[in-house]
Amino acid sequence: MRRLTIVVIALVMVACAVAARAETLSPRAFTAAFAAAATAAMPTAKVAVAGDLHLETRGAGGDATTTDLRNAYQVYLADPSQLDSVIKRYVAVLADTVAVGGKTAVDRLHVVPVLKSTGWVAAVQQQRKAVPTAQLLTEPFNSDLMIVYAEDLPSSVRFLMTHDDVGDRVSLRDRAVANLKRMLPKIEMRTGAHGMFIISAGGEYEASLLLLDEVWSSGQIKVDGDIVVALPTKDVLLVTGSRNAAGLASLREAVQRLAAAPYSLTPSLFVYRGGHFVRFDES
Repeated sequence: MRRLTIVVIALVMVACAVAARAETLSPRAFTAAFAAAATAAMPTAKVAVAGDLHLETRGAGGDATTTDLRNAYQVYLADPSQLDSVIKRYVAVLADTVAVGGKTAVDRLHVVPVLKSTGWVAAVQQQRKAVPTAQLLTEPFNSDLMIVYAEDLPSSVRFLMTHDDVGDRVSLRDRAVANLKRMLPKIEMRTGAHGMFIISAGGEYEASLLLLDEVWSSGQIKVDGDIVVALPTKDVLLVTGSRNAAGLASLREAVQRLAAAPYSLTPSLFVYRGGHFVRFDES
C-alpha cells in the first residue's frame, strides 16, 4: 500500500508538470517523475528514490541497480518541453539494465571499452562499496582516465561488474577493442577553426577512439607538432597540434564551454607520444 501511495503521489507530480510546462522541474520533482515512469514501465521491479537525481532499482531477481539521473536532468533542462521524451528514453535504458542485471554471462562479442574519468569511476565505486561484487570492471588508461568495460545493448550500454563472466581477463582489452572496431560506424574528421579537427564516430564511443592506435600512428592526422586531443564530453573528440597555439586555445575554450554539458568527461588535454596518450603539459 505504501508503494502504491508513493507511485500515486509521483504520478500526480508528473501531471502537474505537464499542466505547467512553463515551470522547470526541480531535481527532486524530476526524480519523482522518473521514478513513477520507471515503476510503470517495470511493474515487477522495485524502484526507490535514493536521493535527488538518484534511484535504486531491484529487479525480480533481487539485483540492485543504482541510477544517476544527473545527465538525464541536464538533457531535460536544455529543453523542458521534452520532459516526456527524455524520461521515456532514459527509462528504456534503465529497463535494459535491470533486465540483464541478474545474469553473470555476457555477450562477449558486444563487450566494449569505454573511457571514463578517474573521478567518475571513484564516485561510482564509492556508491557501491557496500557490495564488493558490484564494483565496476576497469583497468587504468592514464593518470586521468580509466577503461570501463561495458556490454553494448540494443538501447543502452551496460557497465560490467567484476562478477560478470567476460572470459579471460588477460586478453579482455584486446577483445574489447576488436569488438569496438567491428561495431563502430565510419570514423569522420571535420576541419574546425585554427587548425583544429573534430572527429566523430556515431556519438557513443568517440572517447574510446583513443584506444585505436592505428588512428593516431598512421600519419593521416596531420597537425603542427604532436597530436593533442580534448575529450570534454563522451561524444566530442577534438584534435590539434602541440605547436599550434591558436588550436590549443580553441581546444581549451571548447572544454570550458562544455564543462557543464551532459555527459561531461574531462577538462584535461592529452598528447600522443610514444604510442600512449598522456596529460598534455604546455610548459
